[in-house]
Amino acid sequence: MEDDFGYEGRRRIRVPLLERLRVLPLVAAGVFTAALILLLLTTIHRPATWNDALPWDDQPSAEPVAAPIYPDAPAAHSPGPRTPAARPSTTRGSAPAPAASPSPAARLQQRTMRYEAESASRSQARTANDHSGYSGSGFVDYDNASGAYLQWSVRGTAGRATLRLRFANASCCNRAMEISVNGGTVLRDVRFDPMRTWDDWNTVTVTVTLTAGTNTVRATATSGEGGPNIDYLEVVQ
Repeated sequence: MEDDFGYEGRRRIRVPLLERLRVLPLVAAGVFTAALILLLLTTIHRPATWNDALPWDDQPSAEPVAAPIYPDAPAAHSPGPRTPAARPSTTRGSAPAPAASPSPAARLQQRTMRYEAESASRSQARTANDHSGYSGSGFVDYDNASGAYLQWSVRGTAGRATLRLRFANASCCNRAMEISVNGGTVLRDVRFDPMRTWDDWNTVTVTVTLTAGTNTVRATATSGEGGPNIDYLEVVQ
C-alpha cells in the first residue's frame, strides 16, 4: 500500500492489486476471441467432428436386420452388382448342351424330281422341237382339242407336294387345263397365260397331295384350243 496525495490535499491509498484487476476484462475478451477463432478453424477443417457432436446424431445407426431365410422361400432380390452368367461346363459327365436349331437351309432342303413331257404318256399331243429354250430332247405340243392330256407316273411320299409345269403359250388367249392326281380332279381351269413368243417359257405352280409310292399326275386341256406347249413337270416334296 502506498500513500498518495490527491488534488485536494487528502491522502489516497493506492492498492496495486486493484489496479491490475482493471486489465482482466481485456484479457478475458482476448481469450474468448482466440477461442472463438480456434473453434471456427476447427469446424472448417474438420466438419465431420462438428456433425458427430450434434445431439440428434449422437447414437450410431442401427445395423440392418437380415430377414430370416426359409429353405422353400425364394431368395429376396439383391440390388448388388451383376455377375456374368456362368458358362456351361464342358467337362465329361455334365449335362449335354441343348442341340442347335436347324438352319433355314436344312429346313428348306427338299427333293425336286423332274419328269420331261416327251417321256409322259399322252393323248392328242405330239413331241416337237421347233422352238428353242426347252430342256431334254424336246417338248409336247397339244392338239387343238378338248380332252387332250399328258400323264406322268411320279414317285412321292405321303403328304403335300408342289407341282411345277413349265409351258409356252404364244396364242391370243390363255389356255386352261385340269390337274388330276391318281384319277381324282385336284384343280379345274388352271390358267396358262399367253406370252410374247413360243420361245418364251413360264411356270405354273399348283399344290397337291400325294400318296407314298407311285402316283399318276394328268394335265388335261379343257377348251377347244387344247393345252399349251409343255416342257416338263417338276415334283417338289
